[in-house]
Amino acid sequence: MAWSTWICAYGICVILCARASACVCLTVTPMCAQGGTRSESKAVFVGQVTDVWPSRETIDALSEDLTLAEVRQLISDRWRGVLSAEEEQYLRTTLDKDSLVFRFGVIQRVRITVTEVLAGPRIREIYTDVSSCGYRFEPGLTYLVSANQTGLRYHAGACSRTSRVESDSAIEDLKALRAWRGGKPLPPRIYGRIPISEVRPDTRVRLVDGQGRETRFSRLDSSGRFAFEDLAKTEYRFQVEDARGKGERLIDLSRLACFEVDLWFSNSWNVGGSPLVMESRQVPIGVVPKFETRV
Repeated sequence: MAWSTWICAYGICVILCARASACVCLTVTPMCAQGGTRSESKAVFVGQVTDVWPSRETIDALSEDLTLAEVRQLISDRWRGVLSAEEEQYLRTTLDKDSLVFRFGVIQRVRITVTEVLAGPRIREIYTDVSSCGYRFEPGLTYLVSANQTGLRYHAGACSRTSRVESDSAIEDLKALRAWRGGKPLPPRIYGRIPISEVRPDTRVRLVDGQGRETRFSRLDSSGRFAFEDLAKTEYRFQVEDARGKGERLIDLSRLACFEVDLWFSNSWNVGGSPLVMESRQVPIGVVPKFETRV
Protein backbone atom coordinates (compact mmCIF):
# COMPACT_ATOMS: atom_id res chain seq x y z
CA MET A 1 0.00 0.00 0.00
CA ALA A 2 1.50 3.38 -0.97
CA TRP A 3 1.02 6.47 1.19
CA SER A 4 1.25 10.13 0.29
CA THR A 5 4.09 12.43 1.28
CA TRP A 6 3.17 15.47 3.35
CA ILE A 7 5.17 18.61 3.96
CA CYS A 8 4.25 20.00 7.40
CA ALA A 9 5.08 23.53 8.52
CA TYR A 10 3.48 26.00 10.89
CA GLY A 11 0.88 23.35 11.68
CA ILE A 12 -0.06 22.99 7.97
CA CYS A 13 0.52 19.81 5.99
CA VAL A 14 0.52 19.73 2.20
CA ILE A 15 0.44 16.55 0.09
CA LEU A 16 3.29 16.55 -2.43
CA CYS A 17 2.67 13.36 -4.35
CA ALA A 18 0.57 10.25 -4.21
CA ARG A 19 3.25 7.58 -4.24
CA ALA A 20 6.05 8.58 -1.91
CA SER A 21 6.83 7.29 1.53
CA ALA A 22 8.38 10.04 3.67
CA CYS A 23 6.86 12.62 5.97
CA VAL A 24 8.89 15.83 6.30
CA CYS A 25 8.19 18.09 9.28
CA LEU A 26 9.75 21.45 8.52
CA THR A 27 9.33 22.60 12.10
CA VAL A 28 7.70 21.26 15.26
CA THR A 29 7.23 24.13 17.69
CA PRO A 30 8.44 23.38 21.24
CA MET A 31 5.91 23.66 24.05
CA CYS A 32 7.68 26.64 25.62
CA ALA A 33 6.81 28.66 22.50
CA GLN A 34 3.20 27.51 22.16
CA GLY A 35 1.79 29.52 25.05
CA GLY A 36 0.01 28.21 28.11
CA THR A 37 -3.55 28.94 27.01
CA ARG A 38 -5.98 26.15 27.84
CA SER A 39 -7.94 24.87 24.84
CA GLU A 40 -10.49 22.09 24.62
CA SER A 41 -9.30 21.41 21.06
CA LYS A 42 -5.79 20.44 22.21
CA ALA A 43 -4.93 17.81 24.81
CA VAL A 44 -1.44 17.53 26.29
CA PHE A 45 -0.75 14.82 28.83
CA VAL A 46 1.60 12.08 30.02
CA GLY A 47 0.40 8.51 29.84
CA GLN A 48 1.24 4.87 29.24
CA VAL A 49 -0.10 3.20 26.11
CA THR A 50 -2.20 0.13 26.88
CA ASP A 51 -3.55 -0.76 23.44
CA VAL A 52 -3.05 0.11 19.76
CA TRP A 53 -5.78 -1.11 17.38
CA PRO A 54 -5.93 -2.32 14.68
CA SER A 55 -2.37 -3.57 14.29
CA ARG A 56 -0.19 -2.54 11.40
CA GLU A 57 -0.31 -6.12 10.18
CA THR A 58 -4.13 -6.03 10.10
CA ILE A 59 -4.10 -2.74 8.20
CA ASP A 60 -1.46 -3.95 5.73
CA ALA A 61 -3.53 -7.06 5.11
CA LEU A 62 -6.50 -5.00 3.87
CA SER A 63 -7.17 -6.83 0.65
CA GLU A 64 -7.15 -5.03 -2.67
CA ASP A 65 -9.70 -7.63 -3.78
CA LEU A 66 -12.42 -6.11 -1.59
CA THR A 67 -15.21 -4.35 -3.45
CA LEU A 68 -16.14 -0.73 -2.78
CA ALA A 69 -19.18 -1.89 -0.80
CA GLU A 70 -17.05 -4.24 1.31
CA VAL A 71 -14.49 -1.53 2.07
CA ARG A 72 -17.29 0.88 2.98
CA GLN A 73 -18.83 -1.69 5.35
CA LEU A 74 -15.48 -2.57 6.95
CA ILE A 75 -14.72 1.09 7.70
CA SER A 76 -18.24 1.74 8.96
CA ASP A 77 -18.07 -1.22 11.35
CA ARG A 78 -14.54 -0.41 12.54
CA TRP A 79 -15.06 3.31 13.25
CA ARG A 80 -18.75 3.57 14.07
CA GLY A 81 -19.32 6.46 16.49
CA VAL A 82 -16.00 8.27 15.92
CA LEU A 83 -16.52 9.64 12.41
CA SER A 84 -17.84 13.18 11.94
CA ALA A 85 -21.01 13.91 9.95
CA GLU A 86 -18.85 15.06 7.01
CA GLU A 87 -16.81 11.84 7.17
CA GLU A 88 -19.96 9.71 7.37
CA GLN A 89 -21.35 11.44 4.29
CA TYR A 90 -18.08 10.96 2.40
CA LEU A 91 -18.04 7.30 3.37
CA ARG A 92 -21.58 6.83 2.03
CA THR A 93 -21.23 8.79 -1.20
CA THR A 94 -17.70 8.48 -2.63
CA LEU A 95 -17.15 6.06 -5.46
CA ASP A 96 -13.36 6.08 -5.07
CA LYS A 97 -12.33 2.96 -3.15
CA ASP A 98 -8.66 3.96 -2.96
CA SER A 99 -9.49 7.30 -1.36
CA LEU A 100 -11.58 5.52 1.27
CA VAL A 101 -8.70 3.21 2.09
CA PHE A 102 -6.24 6.10 2.21
CA ARG A 103 -8.46 8.27 4.39
CA PHE A 104 -9.96 5.72 6.79
CA GLY A 105 -8.22 2.39 6.29
CA VAL A 106 -4.95 3.54 7.90
CA ILE A 107 -6.45 4.89 11.16
CA GLN A 108 -5.34 3.44 14.51
CA ARG A 109 -6.95 3.94 17.91
CA VAL A 110 -4.54 4.32 20.85
CA ARG A 111 -5.78 3.79 24.41
CA ILE A 112 -3.74 5.37 27.19
CA THR A 113 -3.64 5.32 30.99
CA VAL A 114 -3.16 9.03 31.74
CA THR A 115 -0.94 9.91 34.70
CA GLU A 116 -0.62 13.68 34.29
CA VAL A 117 -2.83 16.21 32.47
CA LEU A 118 -0.87 19.29 31.39
CA ALA A 119 -3.29 21.13 29.12
CA GLY A 120 -6.79 20.64 27.73
CA PRO A 121 -9.30 17.95 28.64
CA ARG A 122 -8.58 14.56 30.16
CA ILE A 123 -8.98 11.98 27.40
CA ARG A 124 -8.16 8.29 27.41
CA GLU A 125 -7.89 7.52 23.73
CA ILE A 126 -6.41 9.25 20.72
CA TYR A 127 -6.03 8.37 17.07
CA THR A 128 -3.11 8.19 14.69
CA ASP A 129 -2.45 6.31 11.45
CA VAL A 130 0.11 3.99 9.91
CA SER A 131 1.17 6.36 7.13
CA SER A 132 4.59 8.01 7.37
CA CYS A 133 2.91 11.04 8.97
CA GLY A 134 1.34 8.98 11.75
CA TYR A 135 3.01 8.30 15.09
CA ARG A 136 4.17 4.80 16.03
CA PHE A 137 2.97 4.14 19.57
CA GLU A 138 4.14 1.02 21.40
CA PRO A 139 2.05 -0.64 24.15
CA GLY A 140 3.70 -0.45 27.57
CA LEU A 141 5.68 2.71 26.84
CA THR A 142 5.02 6.13 28.34
CA TYR A 143 4.68 9.25 26.20
CA LEU A 144 4.20 12.98 26.42
CA VAL A 145 1.25 13.29 24.04
CA SER A 146 0.17 16.41 22.17
CA ALA A 147 -3.10 15.72 20.35
CA ASN A 148 -5.32 18.08 18.37
CA GLN A 149 -9.05 17.62 17.95
CA THR A 150 -10.08 16.74 14.42
CA GLY A 151 -13.82 16.27 14.15
CA LEU A 152 -14.82 13.80 16.89
CA ARG A 153 -11.29 12.48 17.40
CA TYR A 154 -8.07 13.69 18.99
CA HIS A 155 -5.16 13.01 16.65
CA ALA A 156 -1.40 12.80 17.21
CA GLY A 157 1.00 12.44 14.29
CA ALA A 158 4.68 12.50 13.43
CA CYS A 159 4.63 16.30 13.17
CA SER A 160 2.99 16.82 16.57
CA ARG A 161 5.10 17.35 19.68
CA THR A 162 4.43 13.78 20.87
CA SER A 163 7.44 11.81 22.07
CA ARG A 164 8.67 9.27 24.62
CA VAL A 165 8.94 10.87 28.08
CA GLU A 166 12.68 10.17 28.25
CA SER A 167 13.40 11.95 24.93
CA ASP A 168 15.21 15.30 24.83
CA SER A 169 12.16 17.12 23.49
CA ALA A 170 9.83 15.70 26.15
CA ILE A 171 12.24 16.57 28.98
CA GLU A 172 12.35 20.21 27.82
CA ASP A 173 8.63 20.39 27.06
CA LEU A 174 7.72 19.07 30.51
CA LYS A 175 9.81 21.81 32.13
CA ALA A 176 7.79 24.46 30.28
CA LEU A 177 4.39 22.79 30.74
CA ARG A 178 4.81 22.23 34.46
CA ALA A 179 6.03 25.81 34.93
CA TRP A 180 2.92 27.13 33.13
CA ARG A 181 0.64 24.91 35.16
CA GLY A 182 2.26 26.24 38.34
CA GLY A 183 1.62 29.82 37.26
CA LYS A 184 5.30 30.68 36.74
CA PRO A 185 6.22 30.42 33.04
CA LEU A 186 9.90 29.96 32.31
CA PRO A 187 11.90 33.10 31.43
CA PRO A 188 13.16 33.34 27.82
CA ARG A 189 15.69 30.63 27.05
CA ILE A 190 17.75 29.07 24.27
CA TYR A 191 18.54 25.38 24.52
CA GLY A 192 19.41 22.33 22.46
CA ARG A 193 21.59 19.28 22.08
CA ILE A 194 24.49 18.32 19.85
CA PRO A 195 24.54 14.63 18.87
CA ILE A 196 27.26 13.17 21.07
CA SER A 197 28.94 11.57 18.04
CA GLU A 198 29.56 15.07 16.67
CA VAL A 199 30.93 16.62 19.87
CA ARG A 200 34.69 17.20 20.09
CA PRO A 201 36.70 18.14 23.22
CA ASP A 202 36.92 21.76 22.01
CA THR A 203 33.28 22.12 20.87
CA ARG A 204 31.66 25.11 22.57
CA VAL A 205 28.43 27.07 22.27
CA ARG A 206 27.94 30.72 23.19
CA LEU A 207 25.87 33.85 22.67
CA VAL A 208 27.54 37.00 21.32
CA ASP A 209 26.44 40.62 20.95
CA GLY A 210 26.43 42.82 17.84
CA GLN A 211 30.16 43.49 18.22
CA GLY A 212 31.01 39.80 18.41
CA ARG A 213 31.69 39.86 22.14
CA GLU A 214 30.72 36.78 24.14
CA THR A 215 27.83 37.52 26.48
CA ARG A 216 26.91 34.00 27.64
CA PHE A 217 28.67 30.64 27.55
CA SER A 218 27.14 27.22 28.18
CA ARG A 219 28.96 23.97 28.83
CA LEU A 220 27.82 20.76 27.18
CA ASP A 221 26.72 18.00 29.52
CA SER A 222 27.61 14.33 29.03
CA SER A 223 24.78 13.95 26.51
CA GLY A 224 25.67 17.06 24.50
CA ARG A 225 22.86 19.18 25.98
CA PHE A 226 23.20 22.89 26.68
CA ALA A 227 20.92 25.72 27.83
CA PHE A 228 21.02 29.49 28.22
CA GLU A 229 18.51 30.41 30.92
CA ASP A 230 16.93 33.67 32.17
CA LEU A 231 17.65 35.61 28.98
CA ALA A 232 16.42 39.09 28.12
CA LYS A 233 13.81 39.60 25.39
CA THR A 234 16.27 40.79 22.75
CA GLU A 235 18.30 39.51 19.81
CA TYR A 236 21.14 37.07 20.32
CA ARG A 237 23.66 35.59 17.92
CA PHE A 238 24.11 31.93 18.74
CA GLN A 239 27.46 30.38 17.80
CA VAL A 240 28.89 26.87 17.85
CA GLU A 241 32.61 26.43 17.23
CA ASP A 242 35.52 24.00 17.36
CA ALA A 243 38.65 23.26 15.34
CA ARG A 244 36.54 22.13 12.39
CA GLY A 245 34.82 25.49 11.98
CA LYS A 246 32.01 27.72 13.22
CA GLY A 247 28.28 28.02 12.67
CA GLU A 248 25.91 30.75 13.85
CA ARG A 249 22.35 31.99 13.74
CA LEU A 250 20.54 35.16 14.78
CA ILE A 251 17.78 34.43 17.28
CA ASP A 252 15.25 37.14 18.13
CA LEU A 253 13.84 36.47 21.60
CA SER A 254 11.93 39.76 21.59
CA ARG A 255 9.10 37.84 19.90
CA LEU A 256 9.71 34.33 21.24
CA ALA A 257 9.48 32.72 24.66
CA CYS A 258 12.23 30.26 23.77
CA PHE A 259 14.21 28.76 20.94
CA GLU A 260 15.17 25.11 20.50
CA VAL A 261 18.45 24.87 18.58
CA ASP A 262 19.02 22.01 16.16
CA LEU A 263 22.72 21.44 15.42
CA TRP A 264 24.54 19.07 13.10
CA PHE A 265 27.95 18.90 11.45
CA SER A 266 28.24 18.05 7.76
CA ASN A 267 31.47 19.50 6.33
CA SER A 268 30.61 22.57 8.42
CA TRP A 269 28.39 23.44 11.39
CA ASN A 270 24.71 23.87 10.55
CA VAL A 271 22.37 25.70 12.95
CA GLY A 272 18.63 25.19 12.63
CA GLY A 273 15.82 25.13 15.14
CA SER A 274 12.31 26.21 16.01
CA PRO A 275 9.98 27.96 16.29
CA LEU A 276 10.07 29.83 13.00
CA VAL A 277 8.38 33.22 12.71
CA MET A 278 6.63 33.61 9.38
CA GLU A 279 6.36 37.14 8.01
CA SER A 280 4.37 38.31 5.00
CA ARG A 281 3.94 41.58 3.18
CA GLN A 282 0.84 42.92 1.41
CA VAL A 283 1.25 42.56 -2.35
CA PRO A 284 -0.80 43.78 -5.32
CA ILE A 285 -3.66 41.61 -6.58
CA GLY A 286 -2.42 39.02 -9.04
CA VAL A 287 1.08 38.81 -7.59
CA VAL A 288 2.07 35.61 -5.75
CA PRO A 289 3.03 36.61 -2.17
CA LYS A 290 6.45 35.75 -0.82
CA PHE A 291 6.94 34.59 2.75
CA GLU A 292 10.02 35.12 4.86
CA THR A 293 11.04 33.30 8.00
CA ARG A 294 12.99 34.72 10.91
CA VAL A 295 13.99 33.31 14.25
